[in-house]
Amino acid sequence: MSTFKALSQLISVNDICESFIGEFDNSQSVKDVWEEWSIDLCDEKDLDPMEQIALVKSNQKIMGWIGYDMLESSKTLCECMEPIRGDILISSDTPLLDAIHIICRKSDSIYLVLKKNQFIGWLHYNHFHKLPFRMCLFALLIDLERMLLELTKSNPTSFLGNLNDNRIDKAKKVYGYRRYSLNKEGKEFDTKLIECTAFCDKFIMLRKNPVIVQKFPSIKSKFGDKAEKIRNYIAHPEEEKSRLLPIKREELLPFIQWAEKLQQQLYDYV
Repeated sequence: MSTFKALSQLISVNDICESFIGEFDNSQSVKDVWEEWSIDLCDEKDLDPMEQIALVKSNQKIMGWIGYDMLESSKTLCECMEPIRGDILISSDTPLLDAIHIICRKSDSIYLVLKKNQFIGWLHYNHFHKLPFRMCLFALLIDLERMLLELTKSNPTSFLGNLNDNRIDKAKKVYGYRRYSLNKEGKEFDTKLIECTAFCDKFIMLRKNPVIVQKFPSIKSKFGDKAEKIRNYIAHPEEEKSRLLPIKREELLPFIQWAEKLQQQLYDYV
């Protein structure tokens, strides 16, 4: 089992879902709900009311869910809410990878999380961008990079020849930072220098080799560039302009499948 799959089995929906902002009785007016939601529940905790979901109940029984943007003063609370449907329920102990298959293959944006017979929170695609899933994705990309490196180390001098001088100079700087030894001519050992190349360099080196491309066509996939961006976002979160990783909902599952398949192909070859 890959590191990615092992980690994603250890992390569940319970680890990434969001709690409900509250529960409102269907007898309450929309105006009262709006004030309680925005002032009493969000202002004090410095929460964005638009990023919250609440439950609507009648006689202590949960009837539906509602978002802040769904509140309309001309309607009753029941008219504003969405009723509970069986196909938007997900168990809190659902492993992360199973949840991804559910979320990414359906059109619904909100899923209600159940723990036994209690509603404990809600799940949205954006919640997969939190730290637990980032750890899983990073493990996936690190393992993929390791296999790319193993392949380039099979003929380091030849593969390094596929990089331009600028990329080689960057690798040499890393070589120096790591204090690797030099050969008799005072130059870097290619077997060590290739270990100092960046994630993107490994794709560049391999994509320029016709034999490799013919054997592994998916190495030229657009997901290779996407993998570099995602890896950099996770490795350097301080540079993010958004809390979301640079991948769309409809791309996530195909991306994971591409990375796992390529990694396995490389593993079998190397």
